[in-house]
Amino acid sequence: MRFDSARQAWHDAFDGSAAAFDYEAMGNRSTVTSKARRGRKLIIRGEVQGEANQVICRIDAPRVSGVETIVGKGSGSRVMDSCEKGIIQSVVAKLRQSDPLAYCWGMAAYAPPAKRFKERAALLQYLMSEFDKWEEPHPRDKVSQLALFCISASALRDVNGRKVDVKQARAIVGCNKSTWDLEWKNIWRKLQRRLDPLPARALGPVSEIVESYKEKFLKVG
Repeated sequence: MRFDSARQAWHDAFDGSAAAFDYEAMGNRSTVTSKARRGRKLIIRGEVQGEANQVICRIDAPRVSGVETIVGKGSGSRVMDSCEKGIIQSVVAKLRQSDPLAYCWGMAAYAPPAKRFKERAALLQYLMSEFDKWEEPHPRDKVSQLALFCISASALRDVNGRKVDVKQARAIVGCNKSTWDLEWKNIWRKLQRRLDPLPARALGPVSEIVESYKEKFLKVG
């Protein structure tokens, strides 16, 4: 996998069959064994804590043991790739316990598309719960659509710097610019402000690991 940045590392850690470890499913056992092609077996051990800081399983990635039978060229690289993914997955698992909202943002913004649905739904639920506190008169179904667009647009802005197209936001609520400025702009800004702190909270722990790993193992001598 690539350690170009924390965002890239997060994406690669959950990309492909080698990254399909489910930490929730591991809760009742101390090890997980994944049989890969050509007889290779990977075992990842360590520790994941529950909401009350109790240990629910021990899977201290990245300790990986590989048992290989007859394998083709590049098998060692595949083991190393799984090990590297385990490093990032372990950090993300801990973030999931300590800062669930930041975890949801990271999965929604940086993970491969197939991994994003539950976390985007959780972010939408969070934004709508915030909206309910504001006691605004705007139709809740329209705000829900606007919030979902805000999540997607903010994620694209975070990942590749793409500017948020407010015209699309206006189209979602079905209003012209003057109505937007008078009635909807404040709601839009409130939604964005709720999301703005999440990238730093999500990427901070991963960035530390990425920089440490690059310094220790990826130096070109």
